[in-house]
Amino acid sequence: MAEDITDKERASAGSELMDPEITITREAGNTVFIPKCIKDKKYTLAATVIITTLVITIIALAARTTEPCSPCPPPVDAACPDRWLGYRGKCYYTSEDKKNWSISETRCSSLGASLAAIDTEVDLHLLRNITRPSHYWIGLSREAGQAWRWTNGTEFKNQFTVRGYGFCAYINDNGVSSTRCFLEKNFLCSQADACTGRK
Repeated sequence: MAEDITDKERASAGSELMDPEITITREAGNTVFIPKCIKDKKYTLAATVIITTLVITIIALAARTTEPCSPCPPPVDAACPDRWLGYRGKCYYTSEDKKNWSISETRCSSLGASLAAIDTEVDLHLLRNITRPSHYWIGLSREAGQAWRWTNGTEFKNQFTVRGYGFCAYINDNGVSSTRCFLEKNFLCSQADACTGRK
C-alpha cells in the first residue's frame, strides 16, 4: 500500500527533489517519485487508458474479416470438380462420348449440370477454343416456328448468331450452328462453380 512520506524523509531525499510539483510516495518499501500533475489528474489518465483500450478493440475487430467463400480459389480458377474447366463462376465439362441432343441433356443432368448456356461473346470465344475441333451440343433448342430457348426455359436473347435451320444448337471452332437433334455429337455441360452455388 502506498503512503506519502514525511517531510523529514522528503528533506533527506535531497534539495533537487524539493520541487513542489513532485510527490514522493513509499510503495512496498521503495520510494516512488510521482509528478504531481499525474497524481492530480488521475481521472484524465483513467479516461485515456479506457479510450486507448476501446480504440485497440475496435481496430482488432475491424481487422477480423471473414471471407464469404474462404475455401474457394480465386475467381479465375473456379472451384470445379475434376475434369471440369472453371471460368467466370461456371464449370464446364466436355464429353468424350457422343449422344443425341436429348440424351446429352440427360447425361449433363446426371452430373448435376445442364447442357451449357452461353451468356456473352466472351464466354462463346472461350468455349469455341476449348471445344475445337469437335462439335459439342449446347443447351439451346427450339420448336418449329418458335424462338430459341435455353434448357431452363429462358428465351435466347440473340447474343450471337446461330447458323443453320435445325432445332438443336451445337458449338464448334466456327461458332454456334444448328442441326437435327437426333444426330450424335459430343456434349458440353455447365454448372455454377462451388463458390457461386453457395451464394
